This record gives sequence, structure tokens and C-alpha cells, in this order.
Amino acid sequence: MSALSTNRHYALAVLTLVYVFNFVDRQLLAILLEPIKQEFNASDTAMGLLYGFSFAVFYAGLAIPVARLADRGHRRNIVAIAAALWSGFTVLCGIATNYWQLFLFRTGVAVGEAGGVPPSQSMITDHYPPEQRSMAMAIFSSATFIGSLVAFIGGAWIAENYGWRLAFIVVGAPGILLALVLRYTTKEPERGRWDAKQLDQSEPLGFMTTLNGMWRSDAMRFILIGCAFASMAGYALGYWAPSFLIRVHGLSVVKAGAAVGIIGITCGLIGSLAGAAVCDKLAKRNRQWLLYVPALSLTLSLPLMLGFLLWPQANTFALSEMTIPVALGWFAIASLLGSWWAAPTYVAVQEVVPANQRTLACAILLFMMNLFGFGLGPFLVGVLSDGFSSAHGDFSIRYALAWMMSGYVIAIICYWLAGRNFDSFVEPKPFVSTADQESAAVGVA
Repeated sequence: MSALSTNRHYALAVLTLVYVFNFVDRQLLAILLEPIKQEFNASDTAMGLLYGFSFAVFYAGLAIPVARLADRGHRRNIVAIAAALWSGFTVLCGIATNYWQLFLFRTGVAVGEAGGVPPSQSMITDHYPPEQRSMAMAIFSSATFIGSLVAFIGGAWIAENYGWRLAFIVVGAPGILLALVLRYTTKEPERGRWDAKQLDQSEPLGFMTTLNGMWRSDAMRFILIGCAFASMAGYALGYWAPSFLIRVHGLSVVKAGAAVGIIGITCGLIGSLAGAAVCDKLAKRNRQWLLYVPALSLTLSLPLMLGFLLWPQANTFALSEMTIPVALGWFAIASLLGSWWAAPTYVAVQEVVPANQRTLACAILLFMMNLFGFGLGPFLVGVLSDGFSSAHGDFSIRYALAWMMSGYVIAIICYWLAGRNFDSFVEPKPFVSTADQESAAVGVA
């Protein structure tokens, strides 16, 4: 193995580990929802606001200026500083004495995490050639599954034995050390190393210029909308699934965390890597598969997720003296098939724009995913659950989640339309401002 390969694989490993702690810190609140809700006497709407919308507004909004900074400066250092910041605020969540203190500290976590993913994805794109990017991005994206697994199982065990506050402190502290590892043991890759065209060395364009350029592309427009709706349903389910199992199927906090972690997240991780491998092979012949694979993934998983949510709670089977809801079988298969969409999406976006605009383009994608998906998904479930509670009691969470899965239908249509329009956009073309276009026209005249 060459030194170049060793360096990029090591960088990918460290960036993935940083992202693991990013998601541990983000997802920990999901498994701690019930004890925090009881201690602070909060409603489902308030807990949905705490996890989703309040977090997403700062996370998505700050990702844009951080991405512009990363397109001009040192991406590795930005990620390292961000990791130290979000880890420190996670520790502070453990000392919150009321709902609004926890709200404030969660906002701090969002501020830190805004600088994590876009610069990391831009670095990975510059570390790996195009034919290896889907797998590299899938490995990086696997951090969401691993981080959620650690949060759901480890966080649930700590909370049940030592209280929910210690869970925040234990998972937050190691991220500060990891930030130092990233800063002092990895290298910043050369921008545009694998690009066929010479990198445009001009000043990276602003947010509105890049957004307008992306929106004018039919493929990018449908990708942004599709991601928003897929994320809305996915984040809603990811956050509320443990509470769903606790309320509807009568599982304890630890058992609900283990079920979502071991079954859902493990199957999701396997499916993500397998889907990326298949996508890399198909996309060698036709890059449209970068978007057809996500459409197929969501189509297959939708009825299975509805089976998980609506299957009768009385249907169970025994396994080693444990009573397991049959619904978890649907959940396992749905997680296996429904996890293919993220990694190819990131690759498709990275291939549309030139190298010195990739971090900002990724931030715009994440802005849509997080503001509308992460922000609205969990919050709307809380609102719907409170609204349905008078008629369905604790089972209101079931019907709220089932309604949210309709987001997959819109996402499927958008990905299919994006794939049909993607073939003419695979060569990165710089987005230019209106002023630049007018200058060029004057020059021609």
C-alpha cells in the first residue's frame, strides 16, 4: 500500500471517528427523552423542539458561513475546533438544572457541530478518486449508525444505572481528546487533486450565488427537495423510535435502546456499506445510479417501516426468555434496505460543483436536510403526538410517526426526477454570479 493510500485511509478513519462522536452527542437525547421529560415535566412538543428545531436552526444556519471559511482556509483545523466545541457543550448538558438550561447547552452543541460534516466531506472528496468515493463516503456516513448505536445502548445503560446527567458527561469528554488527535496527526489534502479540469483558483462564490446555481440545475433542485423530505421522515423515526417502543410495546429504556441500536443501526450500517458497493459498480457505467439507488432504497423501505409502526403490539415471540415484538423484524429489514440513500447523494452533490465550492455545496445540502428534516421532523411528531393523545393516549406516537413517513413518497419522486436529469451535470462547472455573466457578455461583444 502506497504512502498516499495509507495517509488518506488514516485520515478517513479519524474523520469517521470524529463523526461518530458527533452523532453520539447529537443522538444521546433520543434515548434520554423519557427520563428528561419526566424530570422537567415537559410535553412531547417541547421535547421535539429541544431535539429538532432549536438544534437545527443553529446547526444549519451556521454551517453556511463555516463552509465558506473552509472553502478558503484549513478544513482540518476547522473540524478539530468544532469537535472540541460540541464535545464541551455536551458535557455541560449533564449539569443542566432545568429545561431552558438544557435548551441553551444543546444550542451550543449545534453551534459546534455546524463545523463538522461539510469540511470533512470536502476533505474526503479530495483524498479519494471518483471511483472510490461512494465507498469512502459510506464509511464516513457509517458514523451515524455507530454513533447512534453507542448513544442508544451506552447512554441507556448509564442513564438507568447512574442517571441521565452522567451519560452526557461520559460521552462528551472523549471528543475533546479526539479533536487534538485530528489536529496533530492528519494532513490537509490538496484541493481538486482528482479533478479532470484545472481547479478554479478564484475566490469561492457566496451563498446566494452558489445556491442559485444549484437551484437552476434540475438535478440539484430535486436532490435538495428529496433530501429534505427523506431526512424529515428519517430523523423523526430515529428520534422517537425508542419512545415508541417504550410506550407502545412496553420495553424498558435499556431494552428500547438495545432494540434500536443493535437491530436498526447494525442493519442500517450493513445496508449502507452494501448499497454503496453496489452503487459504485452501477455508477461506473452510468452516474445516474447515484440517484436511482436512493430512490430504490426509499421505495423498498417505506412499506416495511409502516409495518414496524402499525404491526399489532400483541404479536410477540420468545427469544432466550425475552419477549420480542414481531414489529422489530419489519424494522430490521427496513433499516437494511432503507440506508442506501445518503452516501450516493453526498457523492452526487460533490460531483456537480467545482472543488473550491464543494464545502459550501455540501453545507447547503445539509442546510436543507437539517433545517427541514432534523428541525421539523422530530418537532412535528411531537405536535402530532400531543394532538392525537386525547384519542389514542400513549399510542398517539404510533400514528404521528406513521403520518411522517409520507415524506418518503415525495423523496422517492424527487430522486427519480433528479436521476433523469443528472447525466448532463456530472462534469463540475463553476457557478458564476450575474455580474460575472454580464462582464463576460460585454467582453464577447
